[in-house]
Amino acid sequence: MSDAAFSDDDERSLLEEIMEILPYNDYWYGFTIFEPLYDLASFILENVTAHRLDATESTTQVFPNVSEERVADSTERRLPDDIHANYAFKLIDIVLKEWLVSKGVQYMDDERFGDPYQIPDQKGNDNYYSLMALFGPPLESKKLKLSKDIDLRLRNETLLLIISRVDIPLDEILFLKDTYVELKTSVKQNCEFIWVPIHDGAWTTSLEERYTKVSQMMPWYTVEHPTFITEETKQFVRDVWKFYRKPIIVVLDGYGRVKYPNAIHLMHTWGAKAFPFTRVRERALWMTEVTRLDSLVLSFDHDLSSMLEDQKWVILYGGGDAKWIQEFIALVNEVTKVKSDIYIELIYVGNNTESEQIQRIKDVISAVSPRSHSLSLRKIRYFWTRLESLLISLSQTFSASDHTLDSFIQEVKKLLSYASADSWACLITPSSNLMIHSHGDAMLQAFTEYEVWKHHVHTQDFTKFFKTYIEQLERRGGSGHPCSRIILNIDNKDAVVRLTCPQCTNVMEKKVQYICCHADNELD
Repeated sequence: MSDAAFSDDDERSLLEEIMEILPYNDYWYGFTIFEPLYDLASFILENVTAHRLDATESTTQVFPNVSEERVADSTERRLPDDIHANYAFKLIDIVLKEWLVSKGVQYMDDERFGDPYQIPDQKGNDNYYSLMALFGPPLESKKLKLSKDIDLRLRNETLLLIISRVDIPLDEILFLKDTYVELKTSVKQNCEFIWVPIHDGAWTTSLEERYTKVSQMMPWYTVEHPTFITEETKQFVRDVWKFYRKPIIVVLDGYGRVKYPNAIHLMHTWGAKAFPFTRVRERALWMTEVTRLDSLVLSFDHDLSSMLEDQKWVILYGGGDAKWIQEFIALVNEVTKVKSDIYIELIYVGNNTESEQIQRIKDVISAVSPRSHSLSLRKIRYFWTRLESLLISLSQTFSASDHTLDSFIQEVKKLLSYASADSWACLITPSSNLMIHSHGDAMLQAFTEYEVWKHHVHTQDFTKFFKTYIEQLERRGGSGHPCSRIILNIDNKDAVVRLTCPQCTNVMEKKVQYICCHADNELD
């Protein structure tokens, strides 16, 4: 298997499994399909690595000696739609998935990830018929339109169904508009967005006004009116696609097949780069695009990204303790005065509190340090939303037994745990991919004791030294690591099945939190 050769016992076990599932009443069929099936299975078992099998490439890439055509051509009775090939690969799914799991190997079939979420009663093989199955015939009922009736131009394009309540947050609309424009201009991909507003209960004048206002902000197709969506479709969206309150994005390919039941976290993480918004693309991005987590964390804002490129230190800090923030800013400014060859940018990123409190802290910062870089409230909220999306994307892409990006996941969890902290800070330097962070007391003490570490600033191992120094301060302070809390603002509690603590690696206890902010919508 992954750590040992394919043994004789493995081979006998596999043979028995295959023979048990082959059709008993058609010996010739079973015999002719057995050889290619066994070749495929043997290749998988002999070459699987890293405790997982990724079905992310074409058959000829993964199995260079055995292809779907070979399976189909292995019999003279070639039936329509390559039924022999389909049957062989169905057998592999059934037999090998359970067999590999029983051997401790994770089978991750990204290509079939969307299978449980397909649209029922589809009368044709393109996305036009998928839309008809959900909303009725668009050309006849005109239920689906932008400023023009939907037509055949949407066929064979990737469709992103934006499913939300009528009061979709303004931040989300603006983010989707940015991504939509990038897809249409910079990336130039053939895809379309369709807004599907879901509403239950009586329809009122105020809801009509809100719907009109929101739909006018969207430069893409929309369902003409929420009341046209049937109860059957609403039930499907809730039961199968797991829509509750937060917006989701369901991705359909040109054949009308669901490729991703909720790509909103993928889009928050990678933007237009994630096209065509599939699990295959998601895994490829994580495996090929990530070099430094700090660069990824800062990439949501061009000005922040350029700071590291300009060889500046970046300190992210947050919380609602105004006194700590004033002291910390003063200490950092003192260090830059003493060490004139260090340029530090302080970036306040708030926390998961209401906008009014964050704005009050921003006002305090402006008074203390008027020239400091300031993020808008929208950017601050997006910073935390994106961190959540990073964690969800990583958790859904890599299993607990796959340690490929463990260090990334741990760092993202640590940053998210500060969302409910009174004070914290994180130092990022251009010369190292280490992110050095802690709660407010330790970081304040570290800059108070600048004389202890100033001689190490320009050494190659400065970040390692400073990280160790912060850990010593935590122990010296006697506080150690306070309880870690990671709050994910998501509806689907199963989006992340389990999390280990970013500090002690114990499995974290999952709790449910209910909150109401008594606000209708920022559009008002």
